[in-house]
Amino acid sequence: MTRKLVAEFLGTALLLAIVIGSGIMGERLANGNDAIALLGNTIATGLAWSC
Repeated sequence: MTRKLVAEFLGTALLLAIVIGSGIMGERLANGNDAIALLGNTIATGLAWSC
């Protein structure tokens, strides 16, 4: 039971860090272009999810 909780916590924390981090970096690199920021966030999240 403890191993499952730790694994769930680590997986959720990693996915959350990737989504938030890619959102911040996408916003900075897109220079106000929301479509590019969203695309960068989507690609990073999709690649993280597939691993």
